[in-house]
Amino acid sequence: MAKSLKVEKEYQALKEELNKHNDLYHNQDSPEISDQDFDQLFRNLLDLENKYPELKTLDSPSERVGFIPVSDLKPFKHKLPMLSLDNAFSETDIDDFQKRLLNKLKRDENLTFSCEPKIDGIAICLVYEDGILIKAGTRGDGLSGEEVTHNIKTIKQIPLKLFKSEFSFPSVIEIRGEIYVEKNDFDLTNKRYEDEGQKIFANPRNFAAGSMRQLDPKIANDRPLKIFCHSLGYVSMENSFKNHSTVIEAFKSWGLPTCPEISLESSLFEVNQAYKKIADTREILPYEIDGVVIKVDDLSIQKELGFSSRAPRWAIARKFEAEQAETIINSISFQMGRTGALTPVANLKPVKVGGVTISNATLHNMDEIERLDVRENDHVLIKRAGDVIPKIVSVIIEKRQGKEKKIKLPVKCSFCNNETSSFEKNTPCLDISHLKITDQGCFGISQFKESLKHFVSRNAMDIEGLGSKTLDSLINKEMLISIQDLFKLKKEQLLSLEGFAEKSAENLINSISKSLDTELYRFIYALGIKEIGLQTSKNLAKRFSSLDQIKKGSYEDFIDIEDIGEVASENLVKFFSNKRYLKILEEFIELGANFKVRKIVTEETHLTGKKIVITGKFNNFSRNDLKNSLEKKGAKVASSVSKNTDFLISGSEPGSKIDKANNLGIQIVYENQIPNLLNDE
Repeated sequence: MAKSLKVEKEYQALKEELNKHNDLYHNQDSPEISDQDFDQLFRNLLDLENKYPELKTLDSPSERVGFIPVSDLKPFKHKLPMLSLDNAFSETDIDDFQKRLLNKLKRDENLTFSCEPKIDGIAICLVYEDGILIKAGTRGDGLSGEEVTHNIKTIKQIPLKLFKSEFSFPSVIEIRGEIYVEKNDFDLTNKRYEDEGQKIFANPRNFAAGSMRQLDPKIANDRPLKIFCHSLGYVSMENSFKNHSTVIEAFKSWGLPTCPEISLESSLFEVNQAYKKIADTREILPYEIDGVVIKVDDLSIQKELGFSSRAPRWAIARKFEAEQAETIINSISFQMGRTGALTPVANLKPVKVGGVTISNATLHNMDEIERLDVRENDHVLIKRAGDVIPKIVSVIIEKRQGKEKKIKLPVKCSFCNNETSSFEKNTPCLDISHLKITDQGCFGISQFKESLKHFVSRNAMDIEGLGSKTLDSLINKEMLISIQDLFKLKKEQLLSLEGFAEKSAENLINSISKSLDTELYRFIYALGIKEIGLQTSKNLAKRFSSLDQIKKGSYEDFIDIEDIGEVASENLVKFFSNKRYLKILEEFIELGANFKVRKIVTEETHLTGKKIVITGKFNNFSRNDLKNSLEKKGAKVASSVSKNTDFLISGSEPGSKIDKANNLGIQIVYENQIPNLLNDE
């Protein structure tokens, strides 16, 4: 139907009205109309778009709903590197930061600093063209992330079209921010998921990150995600802003949410006071923070200071110290992992640390117990390492009363009476039909549970909605005796579990069924064969192309593959010659499993054919993202150092690999040099 000028004006007016009320409700907390009135305006808009489809534009409020799931997350290349920040942990570090700035400037300068809470969320980049949101992507390795436009458009705080204001916006502008979830919303959503038998999340940051990586935007739309915008990325014309604080004012005027706790300070004394103020109010803030970001406010000075290889020189993050608390170890128990290794766990008298009640803390291994001299009934100091993982710092020796008990590593399982060494030989533990006892304290049951958790995890079969609590219930009720039983579950069985209703049971059955159509490397990795990690699984799938071909592989075939050594080859031969495991694999084929092999599209680059090993811990890179970036550039990522290795990428705590690399004369690339390696600089 032909549209008139009157209809066009009506449509534009409706869009502007809806966008205005959306901003008032979600960003300014001052709605002017009722929900019913808003819904009526929205229905009017949909009616016009249905009648005149040619009217619809990318900034239409209807773009937020009804998005079709994407088949994969596409690469998102940053026009300017999206770098992380250097860290400071004390006032001395902040003094040194200012000294570095003045040394770089080679003159005295009265610097003004912007101070804002460091939101514990996921970094995001929004791209606007002519004021309209075109796409959005995650940080990834700083050079390339993943495009998540479909999920970003579900966040109603984010304007699809920037508001016009006294600040003009360039034709293309990248706006950077942090996606987060408020603490109360996180708790309520986790409680709902737990009641429904879905996977629950460890913390708000993981929740936000997991939401952004969903292929179906309906999942993100169902989650209470929010955003704070904090800085500029690429700008298509000369930046007309003189300072960072003005940029924040412009963001507000364009309808972009910004953190209300930002302050402007004119000396280091004031910066330290601002840090203390934010630290003191940390617990009452509605969102999680892990420090304070300090930036030079003057943009011309920022430009003059520039960047190091991994971070801007004009900004730093002062991190909070990990909070500590005193408590008592009631007992020390042992958990059996999927590989048959025992991990000691301290069961604590519950205590609050950083606003979170802690009742357990891992002790890692017997070496850690001996190093700390930890005993049952000891008074200990604990902290949340990285503000997340509970860790025992030390024993308060002077509070010992003589009733404390030393800990010994169990030799046998007290329930099934099997020697603890036998469980390692039974790896991977894919069924427990051989166990005569179903008591949940049995190490064999624990090993099976951990094997199943690995099997359904994101890098493995990636079964959405199947959390630890549900798996535990299914095993406890003897509905799962082997991994293939998972694919024989009926809706009625799930409905018998606490927290499941018709819809959630149907969703989980569909998710389990869908996982049978997956990539071959995921299934190999999911099986949990000893020494066969994610990268090795990819190499196996690439070399053999089908499960049948892998089953026929010999020791010589396996050891000839990149990244596979003698032990891994022996483990593969043992697994694929074991009648019990072969029967399980046959059942998967009978269940309709379809294992695909997808070719990785790589660039012809300076890294093509290079053999690279990654080791240690990284502050600013995800190991998986780094692997993917290297593989896309044609590199081969291996797990062990050899004379054929071209580069060793090393983070902190690299272990023996760095010694071997030094002995072999292999070039070592440290974390701050990674962008240079990827960009051939």
